[in-house]
Amino acid sequence: MVCGQPALNTRIVGGEEALPGSWPWQVSLHIYNHICGGSLINDQWVMTAAYCSVNSEVYLGRQSQKGSNPNEVVRKAAQIVIHPDYNPGTSNNDIALLKLSKPVNFTSYISPVCLASSDSTFYSGVDTWITGWGTIGIPLSSPQNLMEVEVPVVGNRECKCSYGESSITDNMICARLQEGGKDSCQGDSGGPMVSKQGDRWIQAGIVSLGIGCAKPDYPGVYTRVSQHESWINGVINTNQPGFISFMSNGTDSDLDVSCTPERECLLFIFI
Repeated sequence: MVCGQPALNTRIVGGEEALPGSWPWQVSLHIYNHICGGSLINDQWVMTAAYCSVNSEVYLGRQSQKGSNPNEVVRKAAQIVIHPDYNPGTSNNDIALLKLSKPVNFTSYISPVCLASSDSTFYSGVDTWITGWGTIGIPLSSPQNLMEVEVPVVGNRECKCSYGESSITDNMICARLQEGGKDSCQGDSGGPMVSKQGDRWIQAGIVSLGIGCAKPDYPGVYTRVSQHESWINGVINTNQPGFISFMSNGTDSDLDVSCTPERECLLFIFI
């Protein structure tokens, strides 16, 4: 199974509307309307946040939430598997797998993403891309079309300076722009955070939680996909997703980070 390679060579512009076919693994979960994002990881399984794991319709190949979608396919979520150690209070292990009612055929607009394997490293400053239909910018507004935004990884030590030592676990990965203004927001929950290595896109994270939206002092927090390789392969025992090792260059500046005093705060769960 080929993963993480969009068939269409589309131009990527940060913080803008995504062109059709740019992110063919992006899915939209619906209960009457869009509630969460997700990512296609093989021909019959979607990965999303545990918070989003409800009996929903799964839209693949969708570009617009209001316009026509000629490349779209719809499936039901026939099976939902939530991580057994998911903690809704802390959002630790915020990951779930949805089995589609029947497999999908891959097209230029529908194809799976690669997943970061357990030996992957995402150092501070690594570029990632987040996609979804959630509210964007400040003040908030809801886009009709799929949006994309580029944000660099923030190391877990630095992320703990904002959220508190106990709030950020090894099962999480953070990202933000220093000046704020671009971030995943409400409605993006469950969607993919991906990085490019060579000619492949590899999913590093799942949109999970954060404080407010696009605030410079509070990075977005994502479920770290590489921590869950064994669990994912335990659930999907045939036609398993494509796990690829993502290797960061250089040294991780986060190792030199220290913060005092530690800031305490309340967590805001994306809905």
